[in-house]
Amino acid sequence: MPPIITLTTDFGLQDEYVGVVKGILAARAPQAQVIDLCHAVAPHDIAQAGFVLQAATPYFPAGTIHLAVVDPGVGTRRALLIVQASGHYFVAPDNGLLTYFLAEPRFQSAIFIDCADLYLQPLSATFHGRDILAPVAAALANGTALSSLGVPALKENLTKLVSPALQIDRIRGNMAGSVIHIDHFGNLTTNIHQRDLAGLADDPASIQIFHKNQQMTGLASAYASRADNQVLALIGSRGYLELAAAKGNAAEILGAKAGDPVQVIRKNDA
Repeated sequence: MPPIITLTTDFGLQDEYVGVVKGILAARAPQAQVIDLCHAVAPHDIAQAGFVLQAATPYFPAGTIHLAVVDPGVGTRRALLIVQASGHYFVAPDNGLLTYFLAEPRFQSAIFIDCADLYLQPLSATFHGRDILAPVAAALANGTALSSLGVPALKENLTKLVSPALQIDRIRGNMAGSVIHIDHFGNLTTNIHQRDLAGLADDPASIQIFHKNQQMTGLASAYASRADNQVLALIGSRGYLELAAAKGNAAEILGAKAGDPVQVIRKNDA
C-alpha cells in the first residue's frame, strides 16, 4: 500500500493554497496517496481542526501521515511538531491542535521539527504549511526516520487546549456538557459520548436534553424521525450526542454556537 497523507486546513478552496501544498507533496513524494480530509475549518479555529482529526483518524490505516495546517501563529516563534500517536503520524504547529493525541494511551512520541535542509527556499514567514510542513510530511512518506527530522519533545512541554468540561452525576441522573462542533448541516455535536449516557437511564426515551430554552425528550433514531425543522437529539455517526433538526439547520433554529451548555436529565428527575 502506498503511504497515505491526509490534509486538514483552514485554507478553503477559493485560493491556490491547498493546490500548492498538494503540489509540494506530489513533487517530493509522488508515490503517496493524498486525501483531502477538510479544508473548511473556520479560519484560525484550532479546536475545530483538532476535532476533525480526532473524528477521522480511526478510519485510516496505521502509518497514515496527517498534515494539519491551522496556524494563526505562523511566522512567530511557535514550534512545529511531528507527533506519533495511535500508530499514526501528525505534522502540525505546536498550538494545541494535537491536544487529543497527546493524551494517554494514544501518545507515543513527539519531536520538534528541525531539518532546514528539507525546507522550501526562500522560506516564507506566512506559509509554513507549504515551506516546512509539506516537505516534512513528504519526507515521512519517503521513509525518513523521525530522528532525522528534529529533536525529541517532552509531551509535558507541548501546547494543549483546555478540554470542555463534562460533569456527570449518575446518582442524581444528570450531566452537563457543551457544544463542541457545528457541522455543515448545522448539527450540533456535544462532548457527551454515547458511553457517557450508558447507565444514566435504561430507556433512552426517559431522558430530557436541554439547550438554552429548548427541551428535547428522548433520543431520535434518525434525523428523519421527526417533523421537518423540529429540533431533536440523537447519537450521531461520531458516537456523540447531537442536536439536529429534520431537514433543517439546528444551529440557526437554536441560535447556537460552540461552547453553549447542554444538559441531560433523567425524566423522573427533571
